[in-house]
Amino acid sequence: MEQAKGVALLLITVCGWGFMYPASKVATSAGIDGYWLTAIRYGAGCLLVSSLLLALEGRHSFVFGQRRLHLWVVGTVGFAGLNFLTFLGVAKSSAEHATVILALMPLMPVALNRLSGGERPGKVTLWCCAAALTGATLVITRGEIPAMSLATIGDNTVGDLLLLAATFCWVVYTRWARAFSDWTPLRVTALSSLMGTLSILAITAIATAAGIAQPPSPAVLAEVRWELLILIGTTAVIVTWNGGIKRIGLVNGMLFVNLVPVVTFLIGFARGARYHEAELIGAAITLLALLINNLLSRPRATPAAAAGLPKPESA
Repeated sequence: MEQAKGVALLLITVCGWGFMYPASKVATSAGIDGYWLTAIRYGAGCLLVSSLLLALEGRHSFVFGQRRLHLWVVGTVGFAGLNFLTFLGVAKSSAEHATVILALMPLMPVALNRLSGGERPGKVTLWCCAAALTGATLVITRGEIPAMSLATIGDNTVGDLLLLAATFCWVVYTRWARAFSDWTPLRVTALSSLMGTLSILAITAIATAAGIAQPPSPAVLAEVRWELLILIGTTAVIVTWNGGIKRIGLVNGMLFVNLVPVVTFLIGFARGARYHEAELIGAAITLLALLINNLLSRPRATPAAAAGLPKPESA
């Protein structure tokens, strides 16, 4: 039953993220910069999630205890880092590229584990990593790999690199947020987003004062009002993400990220977008490699597990 709930929660997350990237591309194309788009999204989204926490769990759930600093760091990396880099990257790249890069997320814990002194990944994982990165490179370069050089790197490539950094921020957030396993997913999401929003507002104010960011005009806000509502609403899917990960584990949960590009590409087709052949081939290679790695790298069932005996969760 818990597994089924976890799957349902993560499918909700997938749909939310699938709509988020096209909405953010429309908003940035209309003239809202990444700083103000992040501030608007989480200024309102934080109020939404916090209101849900207050209504469902009461005022006592807003007690931070000794975890205030940890929540601030987690929230700043997860929400400020993810969203600033995502929206700045999408403005230079595309929603479809963003979701393919997001699909690389399952590989990043492998690198983090290795960098932190963990075990070396197996051959299957290394080959799948190479295939996934090859596919992502096809998407980013549209198959024009020989023509790429430092001299020819343009806004599209810079945007994709920003999106890659954004995805890494979310992996770090997901790992650190698991330290709050004694809290409900709603409480973890609300309090970490609350602390992260403080950083978002401060960074946006500094960028605006420095002339790097500009507040959007009322006319622009009215033009993209539906996209803004989608972006604000999708802040709530972080609750379903944390809830799904808590129920089925990090490794299994990361697999669902592979479905986000499917949703976004379908939205693009519905809106009349046409893709380069190399983009579609690269996306397919990336998703297939990640699927194979997830399925083949799972630990085999032990005799005790086959007999139905309990075993500790490994994520």
